[in-house]
Amino acid sequence: MRDWRVGIVGVGAIGTRGHLPGYRSAGADVVAVADVAKGRAAKVASEFSIPASYVDYREMLENEDLDVVSVCTPNALHAEITVAALEAGANVLCEKPMALTMAEATSMMHAARDAGKGLSIAHTMRHRPEMERIKDLAASGELGDIYHVKVSYLRRSGIPGYGSWFTNGDLAGGGAMMDIGCHMLDLGLWFMGHPRPTSVLAATYGVLGTQAKGLGSWGADHYDPPARFDVDDFATAFVRFENGITLTVEASWACHGSEGNRIQVFGTQGGVDLNPAAFGPDGALRFYGEDEDGFTERPLEVREAEAVTGTGHDMLIADWLERLEAGEAPRVRPEEAAAVVQIIEGIYESAQSGKEAELG
Repeated sequence: MRDWRVGIVGVGAIGTRGHLPGYRSAGADVVAVADVAKGRAAKVASEFSIPASYVDYREMLENEDLDVVSVCTPNALHAEITVAALEAGANVLCEKPMALTMAEATSMMHAARDAGKGLSIAHTMRHRPEMERIKDLAASGELGDIYHVKVSYLRRSGIPGYGSWFTNGDLAGGGAMMDIGCHMLDLGLWFMGHPRPTSVLAATYGVLGTQAKGLGSWGADHYDPPARFDVDDFATAFVRFENGITLTVEASWACHGSEGNRIQVFGTQGGVDLNPAAFGPDGALRFYGEDEDGFTERPLEVREAEAVTGTGHDMLIADWLERLEAGEAPRVRPEEAAAVVQIIEGIYESAQSGKEAELG
């Protein structure tokens, strides 16, 4: 692999625990970091022996000859920084969600096209072996025509820091649906083959977060009641697509219920159910079908855990750099991530109006 010169904008938790080790695992050279928090970039640069640090990412883009930039900032800054990095001649890996609005996502795609550079979004869950197994089944035709997908990501006590940017609507754009629901929407669309969404009916809630309940371990250092919390801690939505198929999604940071991920894919010839809570971690994925004797059910094998090396960011970054070098499209294409943004924008519009939102 070529020698990639990498810069990271935003060196909070996801930048230092996800992107930085991901690039180093892939053999790329992180040469500069930038962060607006006073002293943070310099501290990270010193700790990880990175040559240069900046407070202003624009200075980093101007001074460093970067091949790749990772954008790991609050969601509201994704579009601005991504466009600037692309215009500076770098390929960009932006953290999820891609942007706050479809208009912002479109500006990012246009900038990548005009610059002739690569752009991808860090939807890391596609690299999990059980998700790859579901995708392989869906793509093989073994399920027949998929007509409905149900996805959920529920945390019982997982609000990422009261008073952090995550709970600030201006910076985050939304709460649980924007933060972790975007992962599930990405997976659902991936399994379905990315049909065009046409409408969404949704509801959002801020039941526990507004009471300063449900703080998780991520971002706990930001706890400072009474802190700002004007985003959702629970959201649910029903999405329609142009070919008549549908999807339901739920996302929770805090709720009085069991937590975990669940995915159900319903097809005309078969279906799959990923449910670790019900089936156990060793047999969490099951196939439902039929034969001459009637309906059938069986567990599905996935890659052995020992065969999976590295974190989701490790796998995503290695795969992305390999595809960049080969001149191939990324696994997570920007137009696919933009569809997630479009749906989430519709979710918040529907939740606010109480009516179904039409999607362009």
